[in-house]
Amino acid sequence: MKKYIALFAAAAALLAGCKDYNYEAWIPDETFSRTGEVSFLATFENLQTKAFMDEKGHGTWDRGDQIAVACTDGTLVTFNLDGTGDTKRAIFKGTIPAGKELGSVAVYPASSAASCDGQSITLKVPGSYKASVSSAYTGVMVAAIGDDWNLPFKQALGFLKLTINNYPADANRILLSSPDGALSGTFKCPIADVLDSGIKPAYAIEKGDAELLVSAAGKSVYAFLPVPAADYSVINASFRDAKGREVIGQTLSDYSTGVSRAELHEMIVACGEIAAPPCRINIGGERSVLDEVSPNVFEGEFEIPASGSFTVEFDGEPFGFATFSGAGGLGTITSEASALPVAKIKAAGKSTRSYYVKRAIGTLASTAVANNPFTLNLESAGKMHARFDNSDPAAPKYSIYLVEQPDASVIFHEDFDLCTLGGDYIAPADGNGQKADTYDGYLPSSGTVTQNNGAFTFDYPEDATTAAEAKSEYMQAYGLQDWVFAYAAERPGGLQLCAGAIAGAMTTPAFAAAGSGTDAVIEIEIARFSTSSTDPVYIILENGGTFTSGTITRDAYTAASQAGAAFPEASTNLSNFQEGNTTLELADDDYFPHSWNNADIDKPISHIRLEASGLTSATKLKIDCPKGAKNAPRIFVFDIKVTKK
Repeated sequence: MKKYIALFAAAAALLAGCKDYNYEAWIPDETFSRTGEVSFLATFENLQTKAFMDEKGHGTWDRGDQIAVACTDGTLVTFNLDGTGDTKRAIFKGTIPAGKELGSVAVYPASSAASCDGQSITLKVPGSYKASVSSAYTGVMVAAIGDDWNLPFKQALGFLKLTINNYPADANRILLSSPDGALSGTFKCPIADVLDSGIKPAYAIEKGDAELLVSAAGKSVYAFLPVPAADYSVINASFRDAKGREVIGQTLSDYSTGVSRAELHEMIVACGEIAAPPCRINIGGERSVLDEVSPNVFEGEFEIPASGSFTVEFDGEPFGFATFSGAGGLGTITSEASALPVAKIKAAGKSTRSYYVKRAIGTLASTAVANNPFTLNLESAGKMHARFDNSDPAAPKYSIYLVEQPDASVIFHEDFDLCTLGGDYIAPADGNGQKADTYDGYLPSSGTVTQNNGAFTFDYPEDATTAAEAKSEYMQAYGLQDWVFAYAAERPGGLQLCAGAIAGAMTTPAFAAAGSGTDAVIEIEIARFSTSSTDPVYIILENGGTFTSGTITRDAYTAASQAGAAFPEASTNLSNFQEGNTTLELADDDYFPHSWNNADIDKPISHIRLEASGLTSATKLKIDCPKGAKNAPRIFVFDIKVTKK
């Protein structure tokens, strides 16, 4: 059944002038029987209220509606609506079982009728509704079956029209209760009484409260709620968040609320002021409170849309990500303020590359200081885990990642999503300087060192000495604490090895999930720098395992700095395995080439696929860039993935 509430009396006159009752001129076959095939012409009474409904008569029957019809022995038979509905009157048809006869009462909806016992009917009143002003819930209706096929349904409940102002933003549901009786549940009612005065709390044999689900918290919430007919001395409301925690308890009325059958009682309530919780997330206008897992550190998991934005609030003050601090979102990153240099490089016409990240860390800033809401630009809607650390209010931190189902076939995977800075990678793009402290990373540097210096490990060294290393907290935050690096630096979505004459290398943690004697596929996404990076690069299996075969595919490439300089995608088999097939030598060739010059921000990216056998839980993978005849080959590593065959 469809029932619609319109809110302004002026519209009633307009609707009245447009009414078309031609369908009511229809003359049906009124043959009536109390056994076998039975048909009813069902109507329903309007709510006795100044509110009005649509021009078809305060509501219409709908396709799929069902009623429950009692037999004289108390059993119930379901009758289906015959036709498409969308009318004030509708025919319901059903079959009275052989040996039984039609009784004296019918119930809508059929699901509300539990049983019929002589002169009593047992009815179920739902306890959960979605808050809405667009429709009045039909509640429960009952009709007396007479000696003809007309079936006039009467409302069995009263209705509350709730207007709740100053609604707490963190609440997504309202639990309603009253000491004066049940608001929902199962009720055994004398048929004559329920037709006359409706379902009453005193008839309850299973008592329940009522719940309103609020799809979007805001300043005001409106709802129509069917309830048993009674004089309620008080109605209490508990506003709950997504985890069932009470945000605020509120008395909706402190005076007698008389709710009569088929009448709508209006209640306007203002919620009391409440202090903002210590931390909550605001995703597209819907707020959720995070759990405090340790002092001033908050975590939670949330459903997120494929596209949109969100902020985090500390004590009600909204924060986004600090400019140039981490990716600043999940999915394809396009924000001008992200540390991933997509937007500025593209704006300068020096790159076509985009970055798709599933993890991001960085520092936060009040939106009043840097209006950078987090971005969501995913392939599909999903779930996000978020952690916000406000233990240092001068530099609060964020850590977010996309929650995905684990893949048992994956032995090891590092996508370097948490790496976002780029040194001279972004300087040609009309960037923001080349000082580490220009960029606000997850852990700010303690010195104003030049980025991309081979004497440093990553872009945030401990100090400005020539042998600086990344802070241990930094490595821990990036999940790289178990790696071994020599002269590695952070790049957008990857790591750089080597710088000029200084050689570099990187070794993964042991493949603990490999077990013993495992066959696997190793995939590496890698690129060379420019004309100074032409010496061989070596990929090495340590502590067990041998390479058995491999292929390399180079993406199509167009140089930004040199007109007409381009080449198509190309693939070839790999064969230069050495040291008992534990080492692969990669030459500077058509399949692993360098770019034309440093100004080419996008480097030719190659995808290496290696098959290996005999991997163990102690096996590690090393990428080595020793200094050869020229400079050490500077390379960028964007992804390493090891999967069981």
